[in-house]
Amino acid sequence: MALRSYRQHCSLARALDLVGERWTMLLMRDLSCGSQRYGELLAGLPGIGTNLLAARLKTLVAEGLVEKRAAGDYALTAAGRELEPALVALARFGAARLGEPREGELWRALWTPLAMKAAFHPERSADVDDEYEFRIDDEVFWVRVRNGAVTTGGGQAKLPDFVLTTGGQALLELANGALTPGDLVEREDVEFAGALPALERCARLFAR
Repeated sequence: MALRSYRQHCSLARALDLVGERWTMLLMRDLSCGSQRYGELLAGLPGIGTNLLAARLKTLVAEGLVEKRAAGDYALTAAGRELEPALVALARFGAARLGEPREGELWRALWTPLAMKAAFHPERSADVDDEYEFRIDDEVFWVRVRNGAVTTGGGQAKLPDFVLTTGGQALLELANGALTPGDLVEREDVEFAGALPALERCARLFAR
């Protein structure tokens, strides 16, 4: 599929030439959370259609933003990872207008690290040097707050201040203030290991 162009000598227009097509930024969002196979991408984007997904991936690979690796999975290239600040900014803009979940809307734990980066309050993180491990539904990822910045990654944390195992609904309720950290760890469907003050700091740093 040929790349459509706005035909404008403008840096923003050029960026939109590359990633402005429908579904493309959502593909970049999912791949920003880690490499994925074609079937995983398709399952996480209901409505895209297999032919359109193939076309979008082919374009992103041709433009050097995504690579197909020998194992058969897809991953962002260094150039593709340069889009993360734009993804975070758009997620922050959308969070303020998100509202309550609508009927039929999909939510995936995979999207949580990006959502946390968008929700992060650096002004509240002075002197914080924490690492957290989350096990949400079928996803495991870590979040590190250090020097006023947040980084995330897939898999287990090296030296977590806490490990939280829960479902997505409980995590959303913590994020929007419907649950306090103390209430969360008392739930029967939650497993918590570590320091409660670290969870309280986390809730404060990423509160909506």
